[in-house]
Amino acid sequence: MVNQPYLWTAFSITAGLACLAVIMVILVKWARKRTSGALAAGALLSAFAPDPTLERNIRLAEQAKIVQMEEDEEGGE
Repeated sequence: MVNQPYLWTAFSITAGLACLAVIMVILVKWARKRTSGALAAGALLSAFAPDPTLERNIRLAEQAKIVQMEEDEEGGE
């Protein structure tokens, strides 16, 4: 017998994925018709999508700060 909370969790995840698939199908239809709704949705999605180069740049900046702090400590001694 399946535990009740797990059943509701599985149902919620399945329903969410089904809704996401329906939304994607609608967006593809809009894009094929070249409507302004597809353009607006694409702009919003790209605005909220994570930028992989941003994370890399933040990591590089943090490493540069650490190196600079180490150089400053060595110069002060």
